[in-house]
Amino acid sequence: MKAKDLENFESVKRMIGELNLLTRSNNTKLTYLKGLKKFVEYKNIQNLDEFIEQIKKDGKQNEIYKEYALHLASLNLAPKSVAAWISALKKYFEANGLKVDTNIPIRIFNIHEDVLPSKEELKNIAMENDLRVRVIILMLASSGMRVGELHNLKLSDINLEGEIPIIRIRGIGAKERKARITFITPEAKKFLTEYLEKRKSLGEELNENSVVIANENGKQMSYQNLQYLLEKSFKKYAKKVGKRYNLHAHCLRKWFKTQLISAGVPAPIVDRLMGHQRYLAEEYELYTESQLKEWYSKGMRSLYILE
Repeated sequence: MKAKDLENFESVKRMIGELNLLTRSNNTKLTYLKGLKKFVEYKNIQNLDEFIEQIKKDGKQNEIYKEYALHLASLNLAPKSVAAWISALKKYFEANGLKVDTNIPIRIFNIHEDVLPSKEELKNIAMENDLRVRVIILMLASSGMRVGELHNLKLSDINLEGEIPIIRIRGIGAKERKARITFITPEAKKFLTEYLEKRKSLGEELNENSVVIANENGKQMSYQNLQYLLEKSFKKYAKKVGKRYNLHAHCLRKWFKTQLISAGVPAPIVDRLMGHQRYLAEEYELYTESQLKEWYSKGMRSLYILE
């Protein structure tokens, strides 16, 4: 049974419904489905709806939850994966009216050490790839956007007028479901404009609903494909540690934050541009668009890659 097949069960639909109330992140949904799939394989469950009804009668959700947690802990898995998959089972139970009282503390620690790419490495990576990947890298590195936010970005969300282009992240597409603005550099704007003109020259009719990053046919590519393009471009310069590379797409967000803070932009401003949870909790830290643009402009040169 594939993870997507689980969505055919009503009990799983209830879990997904609750997830949608908490987050719009498709990655979170896929992680929970993967954790539930592992559980289904472990228990050899054929029908999740029948399974949950039986648990309601037996009242053994705590024992099953603990058993699954201990099973995952015995495997050679990353601690974050164990925690996420256990949370998936707990959310599944609770979404179907079964309270889980068992508390299983899991210590989360990094088993992989990420590194920040140098500006020279980013320049090489950008120039060695085609125009579309170059645009992806420049936009992510100069805006602090998440890959998923770029994936959902439409042309109506971008204002290319003026020296510093404005990016408007919609709440429905943001991880924390909070709308915000950020910016890209004139350097990123230059290659984005070239990329859009190329698409038009190939016959694509662009409008405000067109996605910023598209497949060759002009349609929105999958999130997984966008992530694959990025990871593939980084592999040449990355070191593999275990099953994971130490240089990957998320490093661009870390690079953005490091560059701006090093350039003297206050951390709360950078957090707000990135959509970090810290600023979302600080409701009294309210900045106008002009204030954010002014601070961004002070650190903008540090975000140039190709010059």
